[in-house]
Amino acid sequence: MTELVPRRPTVVTAMPLTDAARQRLAQLLGARVIDVRDPERAADVVLSPSASPQLVGMLQRTYPGARIVVVELDDAEFDIDVAGPVRRLLRGGADAYLVADSLADLAAQLAAPATSAPASDQVVADELPSAPHALPEGNDLDLLVTEFVRQAIEHPR
Repeated sequence: MTELVPRRPTVVTAMPLTDAARQRLAQLLGARVIDVRDPERAADVVLSPSASPQLVGMLQRTYPGARIVVVELDDAEFDIDVAGPVRRLLRGGADAYLVADSLADLAAQLAAPATSAPASDQVVADELPSAPHALPEGNDLDLLVTEFVRQAIEHPR
């Protein structure tokens, strides 16, 4: 008798993670987690650092049907610091970062009591380390991930 094993989702990481970090993420998600340089093109989710719209488009074309999720991540245990513009702005002194779909949505978020838990699309500076960081001159990580994707497409392993 053959036992059917449910298919695990495939998550592609388009950010610099060690094998140990990818393995840990795989455990936490119950998923198969692979590097963007892997020749696999069937993915459910692609995790990308803060990137240009061009890179996001490239990831969408490379992994059709996958959800592209932009991630800013700090994990001291795995020596990961993938800060993007939101984290840098909050570390630089901004009190919050809001994503609003309309003026009414923005007003509702601004009117919410400060003591309430932040909405899923709201980041509060108090949740982050307060050491300010200068904004970099361009996005080297964006160029690196773009090159990884190009190499993976042109020269599959």
